[in-house]
Amino acid sequence: MNDFTMARQPRLVVQEDGIAELPRLLRDDGHTAVILVTGGRSIRGRDQWARLMDSLLDSGVDFLEYTVRGEPSPGSVDAIVAETREELPLCSGVVAIGGGSVIDTGKAAAAGLGLSGTAYPGSIARFLEGVGDLTHPGDTLPLYAVPSTAGTGSEATKNAVLSETGPAGFKKSLRHDNFIPHTALIDPLLHVGCPQVVTRASGLDAVTQLLEAFVSTKANPITDALALEGLRLAGPALEALAGGTDSTQLRRDMAVAAYLSGVGLANAGLGLVHGFASPLGARREIPHGVVCGLLVGPVSAATVSEMRTLSDTAGVERYAAAARALGLTPEGGNGGADRLVEWFMELSADLGALRDYGFQESEMDELANVSGLKNHPIDLNAARRSAILREVV
Repeated sequence: MNDFTMARQPRLVVQEDGIAELPRLLRDDGHTAVILVTGGRSIRGRDQWARLMDSLLDSGVDFLEYTVRGEPSPGSVDAIVAETREELPLCSGVVAIGGGSVIDTGKAAAAGLGLSGTAYPGSIARFLEGVGDLTHPGDTLPLYAVPSTAGTGSEATKNAVLSETGPAGFKKSLRHDNFIPHTALIDPLLHVGCPQVVTRASGLDAVTQLLEAFVSTKANPITDALALEGLRLAGPALEALAGGTDSTQLRRDMAVAAYLSGVGLANAGLGLVHGFASPLGARREIPHGVVCGLLVGPVSAATVSEMRTLSDTAGVERYAAAARALGLTPEGGNGGADRLVEWFMELSADLGALRDYGFQESEMDELANVSGLKNHPIDLNAARRSAILREVV
């Protein structure tokens, strides 16, 4: 077993209607002014939103609201930082309520607002890995992350993914241990009624992260235990939700699984599916969960096939163990790795194809060449990676 460390985790609150506790948490933590970052439809229009507004006003916490649509960009974060400094100079915390893009926006805004005005270099992009020329010192405002989808696990991670789309685009992380949210508040009622296509894509993202953390070259006994528990929760929940059943308990199970996938991401890293996600997301506007859903089956199939060629029985067994945790095969059953691939293919059948987002087959070699294996358990060369991409064009 390799040496390992585990990053700190947020204060975690898992509570039905837990968002009603948010004003008290902010007040008890000493906040008198915060910004609220939300998605366009994540909570507005729900009764909970009106009650939250009333409770914040009653608590004496001043706030500014920002609405996020689509993937976060450096420009959108810079705009939030500039306006907050002008309109709410005493802001001491950031609340992000929504999906992964919303939480990443809030995380990056907190990292910008944590710097003094003279220390902010004009754009958060200058701190992005592989893009910027500066290293962020880690000064940040506390982030209260309230997910409304069960996918990225950003409420448990230290990175915020920002992007610019186009031929010269990028999808890169702003990363520091201090960016791990101060509090993660999981309220399953916020997830009930989430559109099925979003539920399916987000859920496949979470399951992909759990699987990739479990088979990662950096996996350790703690991430293994958390990943297997996440898969155990996610298997029945995602299948039921994707089939049209909805309940608070199913949403709770899937939300906790997504949180655990974020812990796995932060501590064991990810693999080829997410190595593909960065260049694909930089080239075209495509939901991250769709990328994961389309590719996790083909990537798993190619990986297991190569492992069998190399007689890597231990590697194949990891995929079989994941299938058992998901509830796809019984304990001690055979063929678990193959059943895992089939399950992914079944769940992703309605997600379309890369061509639906403007990709063409002629781009696949180039995209394969710039994809990263990250902590994938085996090497798949560029030709094999290109073949995987062509399967989903």
